[in-house]
Amino acid sequence: FTSAMEQLMERLRSQVKADERSLYYDFLYTNFERSYPEFAKGTFASLSESRLFRSEAGLALLRVLALTRNSFRNPGAALACLLTSCGTLVNELSGNVSGPRIMLYYAPDMLRMGLGADLDDASGENIRHALAAMQELYRLARDLLPESGEGHFELNVQPIVSRIKAAGQDWAGGSQLREVCRGVEILVNEFLTEGIVQLS
Repeated sequence: FTSAMEQLMERLRSQVKADERSLYYDFLYTNFERSYPEFAKGTFASLSESRLFRSEAGLALLRVLALTRNSFRNPGAALACLLTSCGTLVNELSGNVSGPRIMLYYAPDMLRMGLGADLDDASGENIRHALAAMQELYRLARDLLPESGEGHFELNVQPIVSRIKAAGQDWAGGSQLREVCRGVEILVNEFLTEGIVQLS
């Protein structure tokens, strides 16, 4: 993290102008490359030659893995999900949306703990369910927000984290996270700037 922050500060001090998304990408990439050197130099490097990939699925992947503190061990499976079945999630995580930006408060705890013990996830099923769960939360929140305008909407997912903690070792990973998220409602404030999930 220290190295990534130093590089970010150096970019900000330099005379080279960089957009916010590019700075964020480079900041996340520093720790990603250290955690997944083979994947970073192989599949990811090849795909990153595309500017479109960097600004959409590439950035989304870096954000997803950062939410797990780069502890999830199958980045290829996460990328496959983002490219094939999580288009809405990619758009939200890469900022390619109209209307307020949505931030999931306690998202790192929800995803990292929600994946459960199977962080190797050889089949890719665990991360597929977990990302589908995240996508559902973004979809539910987006349906409540105006289609245009700026600003941010903060969705508190702490109740989901509490459910995971309460389950302890009986928590079944991404598939259970998906089931929990299918049954949530979102309570919002009158200004449509904050909300919290309500579990069924």
